[in-house]
Amino acid sequence: MRLFGIDISVWQRDINLSQAKAEGVNFAIIRGAYGNKKDTAFETLYQRAKANGLGVGVYWWTRAVNEAQAREEAQILIDNVLKGKQFEYPIYIDIEDNLLQNLGKSKVDAIITSALTTLEKAGYYAGFYMNRNWYNNYCNGSSLSKRFTCWLAQWSSAEVSNFPMWQFGGETNYQRTNKIAGMTCDQDYCYVDFPSIIKNGGFNGYGKGTPSPAPQQQPSKKSNEELANEVIAGKWGNGDDRRNRLSQAGYNYDAVQSIVNQKLGTGKSSGAEYYTVQRGDNLTKIANRYGTTVNQLVAWNNIANPNLIYAGQKLRVR
Repeated sequence: MRLFGIDISVWQRDINLSQAKAEGVNFAIIRGAYGNKKDTAFETLYQRAKANGLGVGVYWWTRAVNEAQAREEAQILIDNVLKGKQFEYPIYIDIEDNLLQNLGKSKVDAIITSALTTLEKAGYYAGFYMNRNWYNNYCNGSSLSKRFTCWLAQWSSAEVSNFPMWQFGGETNYQRTNKIAGMTCDQDYCYVDFPSIIKNGGFNGYGKGTPSPAPQQQPSKKSNEELANEVIAGKWGNGDDRRNRLSQAGYNYDAVQSIVNQKLGTGKSSGAEYYTVQRGDNLTKIANRYGTTVNQLVAWNNIANPNLIYAGQKLRVR
C-alpha cells in the first residue's frame, strides 16, 4: 500500500483541507508543539482534519538535550495536546534542532527513547522523525528503527519505500507539485496501515473495547454521467491520480472514464498514444516533441492547470 498525506503546522494554518482531500490527501500529521510550547494552530487543524475524514497523527519538534527534558516535553504534549483526542497515525518526536547536533549518538538515542517510552506508557503509538543525515550520522537510526517506527525525510527522485513513512518533499519536491490546495507544505507517502494497527491495538485514544461510533448517513452517490462532467471540468485529477480518487470514493473508474472518452472523442479506437512525464518536462516541451499543441494536450488529458504536471503522470500525446 501507499497512501498520500501531508504534515502541517501553524505555517499552514489556513490550508483548505477539504480541497486537500479532493487532491488525494488521505492523512495529516499535525505539529502539536515546538519544545514545550503548543502549536497555536493545532486545535484548528485537528478539528478541520477530522471534519474532512482525514487520518490524523502528531509530531513535536523537540528541544530536549537530556532524558529528563525529553520526558517532560512528552508529558506536556500528552496533557496539553493529545489527551481526549483520537489519532489514527503515530505520535512522532521530530529530531532536527541544532541543540542536539553535538550531543553524540548515544545521548540522542537516549533522548528519543525516553520521550517515546513516556508516550507508550500513556497508551500512544510512538515514533521518530528525522532526515537521512540525522539517521546516519547523529544517532543510531537503524537500531532505533528496530524499537520504534521511523518517519524518514529524504527529498529525492528515487522512491524510498523501505521505511514505514517517507517525507518526499516540501518546498523542493521531485515527486509531485510542492503545493496542496494552493499552499506549499511537506508531503508524505505511508506504506503501513497505521489506522488498523492503532485501532486494533487500542492506542492513541482508541481504547480496546471502545464501541464504534454510530454509522453516519452517507451522502447519495453521484451518477456516472455527473462524475464524467466533473472529470472534464478538472475536479478529479488525471491518470492514476483520477483512478485512485474515484475508487477511494466508491465509484467505478472504468465506467466514468468510458463516458468521458465518449464525450471527448478519445476512446481506444482513436489509436491514442501516451507518454509518461519525466522530471523537467512541461507541456510546451511535450507538445513540441510529439508535434501537437499545449491546448490539445490540455483537452485530451482534462488538465485543469497547464502549468501543473508532475513526474510519473501519464499523458495522451496523440
